[in-house]
Amino acid sequence: MIQKEILNLKKEIALNELSLIKAFLKKKDGQSYLDHHSLLIDKALKKLWGRLEFKNSASLIACGGYGRKELFPYSDIDLLILIPKNLNKSLSQKIEQFITLAWDLGLRIGHSVRNINETKREIKKDITVQTNLLESRCLIGDKGLFRELKKIVNETLIPIHFYEGKIKEQDLRHQKYNQSAYQLEPNIKESPGGLRDLQMIQWIGKSHIPRFNLQKLNQRKYLDKQNFQKLINTELFIKNLRILLHITAKQNEDRLLFDYQNQLGLLLNYKNSPHKKRSELFMRDFYKAINFITYINEVLLKKLNPKKITKLRKIENSEFLIVMDEHLEIASNFKNKSITPHIFDVFITFQNHSSLKSLGPKLMMLLQNSSKEINEAFRKNKKQQEKFLSILKSDDKVNQTLRIMNKCNLIGAYIPAFGKIVSQMQHDLFHIYTVDEHILNVIRNLRRFAKDELKHEFPDCYDLFKNYKKKYVLYLAALFHDIAKGRGGDHSELGAKDVDEFSKLNHLPPEDHKIIKWLVKSHLIMSHTAQKLDLSDPRIIEDFAKKVTNKENLISLYLLTVADIRATSPYVWNQWKAILLKNLFNYTLNYLEQDKLSHEDSITKRKEKAALILEHYNIKNHHYKVLWENFGKNYFYRYTEEEIAWQTRLLFSHTAPTKPIIRVRHRSNGEGIEVLIYQKNSAHIFNKTCHFFDEIGYNIAAAKIFTTQHNYALNLFDLLDANPKSVSYEGLFKFIEKELTSRFESHKENKPTKLSERSRQATHHSFDTKISISQIEQSTTYQLDIITDDRNGLLSLISDQLSKQDISINDAKINTLGSRVEDTFLITYKNNQALMKIKQDSLIKKLKKSIG
Repeated sequence: MIQKEILNLKKEIALNELSLIKAFLKKKDGQSYLDHHSLLIDKALKKLWGRLEFKNSASLIACGGYGRKELFPYSDIDLLILIPKNLNKSLSQKIEQFITLAWDLGLRIGHSVRNINETKREIKKDITVQTNLLESRCLIGDKGLFRELKKIVNETLIPIHFYEGKIKEQDLRHQKYNQSAYQLEPNIKESPGGLRDLQMIQWIGKSHIPRFNLQKLNQRKYLDKQNFQKLINTELFIKNLRILLHITAKQNEDRLLFDYQNQLGLLLNYKNSPHKKRSELFMRDFYKAINFITYINEVLLKKLNPKKITKLRKIENSEFLIVMDEHLEIASNFKNKSITPHIFDVFITFQNHSSLKSLGPKLMMLLQNSSKEINEAFRKNKKQQEKFLSILKSDDKVNQTLRIMNKCNLIGAYIPAFGKIVSQMQHDLFHIYTVDEHILNVIRNLRRFAKDELKHEFPDCYDLFKNYKKKYVLYLAALFHDIAKGRGGDHSELGAKDVDEFSKLNHLPPEDHKIIKWLVKSHLIMSHTAQKLDLSDPRIIEDFAKKVTNKENLISLYLLTVADIRATSPYVWNQWKAILLKNLFNYTLNYLEQDKLSHEDSITKRKEKAALILEHYNIKNHHYKVLWENFGKNYFYRYTEEEIAWQTRLLFSHTAPTKPIIRVRHRSNGEGIEVLIYQKNSAHIFNKTCHFFDEIGYNIAAAKIFTTQHNYALNLFDLLDANPKSVSYEGLFKFIEKELTSRFESHKENKPTKLSERSRQATHHSFDTKISISQIEQSTTYQLDIITDDRNGLLSLISDQLSKQDISINDAKINTLGSRVEDTFLITYKNNQALMKIKQDSLIKKLKKSIG
């Protein structure tokens, strides 16, 4: 084929593809686009094949998505070149030329060349090849070869084995995405509830039903009319979305990245509302679509299972439920039109039979249809209320049951406030799941505390949860803790009002209502106290204990908080946060159980404990008496007895050193390392330290900045390991001690700080930096709070700006939540002057400008 023909054909394909895209953007008919795009490529490939005069020496076969005529704008064109026996030189040269010319045309082909016997072997050992050829079609060439191929596929494919293999494949794919598509940037093809889950229905159907397509689902009454139409509409929505995503990204992109969400919302005619952007409204509809696909995938894969039912038995004391293999199913003789009065009975039965793994497809469809019949009268029915609460009070399958109920829209039907947060995403740089998915993850985490085999994860939570009398209280607190998200206002306060309504309607005992309401209203205070305040200070513990009031509340809040933080994102939870929460729990428990010691008594006890530790090292009181006097009374409010003992051991013979003393050690009770800095006080210690750790790639998790009575800085920095598996700690510790000493002794200025770029989420969802300054009562100390998106160099930049304004940092609490930063600093102005309002406003303005 001469070069001119190739150029002309390439232009023709490009013009036709452009016309198809224009027509699609106008009509949004995805199926029409896919059919015509496949036909366009068919013609081009046939033309190439014919020009090279293959005749019947081979067969050109379309496979996979291209085989089923679903060719998306930038998808690969999957081809099989089938040959009778072995390649000869002439055929090999023609195939090579064909492939080269196809690439010259700009066609993104993925090809394999096999003979019949090779193909037969591949089909037998690889289910992916089997699936690929299940939807194949012959474009041109030897039709007899293709018929032989189809015969081999039909003979080789054993429906039961194919079904089992594809189910296993789907499970592995779902695990890759943490069993959830409810993430900020989901993959619309591969994630649970994505296009692949719809294709699974087609593959399983085609594997054992002649000429299967989605219309057969309606004809064979696998689905009622309403669900069938919803399936057709949802499939078209996802196909349209994938076509638009390819067009927008100008490449084979299946991730709904933040970069594209707003543009896709615009192309799909979404408009900004007073409270939500078009991208959020579009994504909410997308999450609703994948929720339906996840549901219909489970229902239809069960219905299309080619395996014959082997076990069938009745459920005692039930007129309408049977066990079908390991599924709970509706009996065939159930004649009532509505299952609504028995909805909760289904789940109680499911929980009471440990051998049951899930619900059968007919039962799931009945439940989903019945969700529309749950009304005010149903919610006020005392028997239904008792049944719902008994589901939460069960010792088994609570998490699994609630997930099935949510899949069938039943939780939102029974608790309307919950229905409002289904599929609602949160763009706070913290949560990566929809609100309903996050809530169910919290309940899953609570349930994990009950499992003996998971005791090692949180031994203390395991013990506390095991002895917790009314576990349903925690489940209800979890259900309601974020239920008011997205309404505007304080979601904790609004959620507490929802608890009032639910408790009144469902006749909860007053004591249960009280603690659930308190937990919902207060569910953030433990994480706030642990991550933002100084837990060494007994005054902080006393203040927190007053909010908690009693041991039962403390235990409840601790269990809920751990489960809550772990359910936000895999990137938020770490051992550092676990230790902070555990310490706060233990300190508060001690306070509540020891008749609420005064501050002075707490400090006296702390000194006594530190002295006992020092005794083990043969260090007596007279050795460190002068050191402790120079440190002053406030020192003992800032550090724990273990920290005091360690620092005293290092410093009792260096009360007033002329050179910096820097020591590094592993944290005594968790991950990361501690760096102690002790030297004559100067304004730039914190700033130089931040710059140094930025440069070596270590994140500062917390910093205690303390100035002694004899004007020495005693600072303690907690660092999170950058890459603990590849660190030589002995070398690292020596390096930090030597380099930091050198920095403090040098008068060189820091290198200019450069912030790394904002994350796509922060950029595309306009995450606003929030900065506030408040005065600590009766002092010249001020609290500076900064909430912004996390970036490398942020802490150095903040300390740079504070140094320029003659402001000293007395304490720092660095709190990183996923991609969100909530940092708190205690600051003083030069010479302890008052920080006037005009100066505060100026500082906030300059910090915002620096951070961006």
